Amino acid sequence: MTAAERTLRRGPLLIVLLAASVAWTSCDLASAGNTAILNSDSSIPPTVRHRFEYAEGEISEAGQVEVVSTVTSSSDLDDVLSENLGASRSDVVDARIDSVRIERVSAPSLRDADVFLGADAECPRVAQVTSFPDGASFVVDDTSTPVLEAVRNDEVRTLYGRFGLESAGDGAVQAKVYYRLKVEGV
Repeated sequence: MTAAERTLRRGPLLIVLLAASVAWTSCDLASAGNTAILNSDSSIPPTVRHRFEYAEGEISEAGQVEVVSTVTSSSDLDDVLSENLGASRSDVVDARIDSVRIERVSAPSLRDADVFLGADAECPRVAQVTSFPDGASFVVDDTSTPVLEAVRNDEVRTLYGRFGLESAGDGAVQAKVYYRLKVEGV
């Protein structure tokens, strides 16, 4: 048998092996397709913007103010899940806050900040900044915090902020919360 004849005989065998390999790979990829992760790289990222506003009279003698936020972004997590995947909060199997960007909008210089997911300091802390660099307009706390129950129970619309200020005066602080959501069944 010549080399050319051996090659012709192996051709169908190689095609069968290649087809089996492709079929096995696509089954594996199809099973992986049931889970999706949304994060800051998603086409519509799961982020929520909050704004904290306070008046000078709310600042304590120690230069601290405690404020409940209002949501300032046009989309909430329900919209993000629906628009990205056609999913809902009940499809989320893991939820974390990847990071929180705390930005001084019109506040006097910030000394420190504690931000909690909910309406008071008894809720989970999602960001803690012990000092702001001189002149910095924002700081990012990238401590990953698990928040699955809060996401499932729609408890992500309010943040409670406790801010230390360098000086008194009316002010506003913004917090942009970056979520990482793992969704099954999509």
